[in-house]
Amino acid sequence: MLTYYNRYARAGQVYADHNNFPVEFAIKCKNSCKIEFGGERHLVPVKRLLETHWQLAVEKVTAVGPVWRAETVQGDFCLKRGKHGLGRLFFDYYAIEYLWKQGFTGTPRLIPTLYGNPVVETEHGHFFLTAWVGRPLDASSHAEWLTAAATLGGFHHASKGLSFPPVAKPQNFSGKWARRFAERTEELQEFFASLSTSRNEFEEMINKDSAQILAQAAEAAQRLQASAYERLARDVDVVPTLVHGNIKAENFSVDQSGAVALIDFDGFRLDVPVQDLANLFQDVLPACSWSPDAALEVFRAYQEQRPVDPEEIDVLLALLSFPHSAYKEIRKYITQPDRPLQKCLRKWQPALQEMYQTREFLQKWANPLKKCVQ
Repeated sequence: MLTYYNRYARAGQVYADHNNFPVEFAIKCKNSCKIEFGGERHLVPVKRLLETHWQLAVEKVTAVGPVWRAETVQGDFCLKRGKHGLGRLFFDYYAIEYLWKQGFTGTPRLIPTLYGNPVVETEHGHFFLTAWVGRPLDASSHAEWLTAAATLGGFHHASKGLSFPPVAKPQNFSGKWARRFAERTEELQEFFASLSTSRNEFEEMINKDSAQILAQAAEAAQRLQASAYERLARDVDVVPTLVHGNIKAENFSVDQSGAVALIDFDGFRLDVPVQDLANLFQDVLPACSWSPDAALEVFRAYQEQRPVDPEEIDVLLALLSFPHSAYKEIRKYITQPDRPLQKCLRKWQPALQEMYQTREFLQKWANPLKKCVQ
């Protein structure tokens, strides 16, 4: 009998409903695993895929979130079903190959099949294989964040001038954040205008800080518009630069030597590198207790691998100053009417606290940061 595990649950916490499990449930298995796509559940013969296409002697397969960890005689590997079509997957493949040719080996390569193909096409979707890299980054470790920042800097530096064949279909996100900030600020304005009378406790809480939320959103949008963001985006059109697109602690892995790898390339796209840098600091700042000095150390670790253009600093500060978490919680409240009110209340206070802490932090950090690139 297969046992289903919620990937967010404690190890060994078993769910009894084996026939009606949601997508986020992973399956601990030996030979085959079920995945859900297209509204249907499919049994994927993971062991057979690995043996047939890569000739691996499989000893154990374990589902870990959206991927499978395959323990084999030849070593440990990561099998994943691609989220996108072949064009995007080929872009990811050629992007990683370009990074390796430039000397950056911090993102695992796609391992060719027995027939030399980087991707396997099956009735269940497209699958690819990489090496399994160590353990997740310890978000409480300042030393590991320093190494992660250096890895990200090396990633961006190596990707400059990225080239790929016509078969690869890149995602180009460059220049879209100025419009997004303006649109999100307008959304907030319309929502707050509708709260003339609070209908529940959550709306009462939102109303108390609505003026500050809207002010910070509008200020961030204006700062981004006034910065060199659009010029930097145009530069990407001329000289392509790869960004990861989903920088967070979970997407860094640490091997036995302490080296940090950057994994999960579903979000790969052409964009301004400072976007990844902003995402990095959204995780770093709470981890370093909002210390300007600790954050500067992380920035310098990045800058040692990729020199930062002074004009990128205003872009970085603008990207960080938008009340992202507060906006996300408000949007969930608007778009998910069945979301429990208690969950909204529970998530709101940390989001609000993050907004105020970020504002206070940036006021202290802006000038020292600018001096780092003069």
